[in-house]
Amino acid sequence: MAIDEPAGYAPLRHDAAWSELPSRSVVLATGRDAVAFVDRFTTASLAPVAIGGGTETMFTDARGWVLALATVLRIEDGLEIDAGPAPRTSLLDHLEHYHIRELFELRDASTAVATFVVAGPAAAEWIERRLGAVPLDPCGHVTATASRAAVRIVRSAGFGRGGFLLRASAADADVVRGWLAAESLPPATPEAVEAVRIEERSPVPADVPDKTLPQELDLPPRAISFTKGCYLGQETVARLDALGHVNRRLSLVGCEGHVPPPGTPVLVDGEPAGTITSSCHSPLHAAAIGMAILHRRATGPAANLSVNGRRAWLVGVPPTKEKS
Repeated sequence: MAIDEPAGYAPLRHDAAWSELPSRSVVLATGRDAVAFVDRFTTASLAPVAIGGGTETMFTDARGWVLALATVLRIEDGLEIDAGPAPRTSLLDHLEHYHIRELFELRDASTAVATFVVAGPAAAEWIERRLGAVPLDPCGHVTATASRAAVRIVRSAGFGRGGFLLRASAADADVVRGWLAAESLPPATPEAVEAVRIEERSPVPADVPDKTLPQELDLPPRAISFTKGCYLGQETVARLDALGHVNRRLSLVGCEGHVPPPGTPVLVDGEPAGTITSSCHSPLHAAAIGMAILHRRATGPAANLSVNGRRAWLVGVPPTKEKS
């Protein structure tokens, strides 16, 4: 089946393109105790992160289940926490529930921030040439000026071989939008950005069902620290590490036929093994694909997977050939 590429997909994969992202949940934690306090609720260790650095992390409840995915940036007066689009749990309310005497302030900055993405293998060179600086480390960030707007450039891992977020004041969104257009960088549609995100198996809140454990999301090692002090949910996370495996894992599933909508079951030998959480037509794989947290019995190379009654397979694992 021929797969039409969404507008802007090719430069995202082979050169560079930009897009404006939907609104995101952003919380600022500022003040003397901000870093130490938030560190008690995240799987990653925040204490060693220097100003200008950052980390992917997860916020968990007392049972160790993931409440929110987040990128935490260390800024001059505390932390900027980006919990992505439409998290199920209000991170602000979750943290305020435990905030008693510590000297810091939490503020919802979601409506005050506009976020753009510049991504593609040539994105780093393009940003350095236009803005004069580019962060080197994952989740590292620097400030610059685009036209007359101040922007924070954040290196992101979710958009292929080179992805950067440009964060600006919402009041400057038109300025940044106009600057990107004037620089002749091709725009990418939301569908193109979403296709690259799913192809890269980069989860967003929609990909985190209830009762998901941190290790099931298979994030980079820096997202979970096993040496930091106590944090909410740590006992469960440490116990799973001691066991050496989890029973489910975030996977990318290829499907015959049409794109399966979120909520579609993934079956192994006719039995439920997981549920599609986000999906798209993939130009890279020339097939419909979907993300799902699958039971480990479905993740072997010989697993007999199906979606909507049609053959399915794990992307990255050669599909089992049907017997003639």
